[in-house]
Amino acid sequence: MNRIKISALLCLLCVSAPSWALKSDTKQPINIDSDSQEIDVQNNIATFVGNVKLRQGTIDIRANKVVVTRPNSKSKEQTIVAYGNPATFHQIMDDGKPIDGEALKMRYETKTEFLKMTDKAVLNQDGSEIKGNVITYKIDEQRLMAKSGDNERVTTVIQPNQLNNNKK
Repeated sequence: MNRIKISALLCLLCVSAPSWALKSDTKQPINIDSDSQEIDVQNNIATFVGNVKLRQGTIDIRANKVVVTRPNSKSKEQTIVAYGNPATFHQIMDDGKPIDGEALKMRYETKTEFLKMTDKAVLNQDGSEIKGNVITYKIDEQRLMAKSGDNERVTTVIQPNQLNNNKK
């Protein structure tokens, strides 16, 4: 029973790292490069298609398509949805370590700090990895949940160096 508790705690410590993301990232401007873009001014929706590169501070998202919805009378929250085969992201944490993720679809709700990665989702940090069909992360609450489909399981790999770092 103790090994299960220790493993669960270490897993939580391993995957809670996104809460240590550089705090200055969200205060930086968002730069988006793509092959084409379409803006629906009336509905506050911008769609970027083809080799999309989104950067904000140390955040780097690569996708086939990114849809940014800004708040309006219908929607109270800005969302960023990235689609790819897979869409990827990279960010540097406050401790200087990178975190990387990929999925066929990623949705980030800026106001509630909620990230949802769906379809072949993978989250990597410092050699440790979580794989599942859906990975959700409530950043401000440091709550991560991973789920898989009917015939699949969630897989977590924790590297020994992270186990040793958590003992200090």
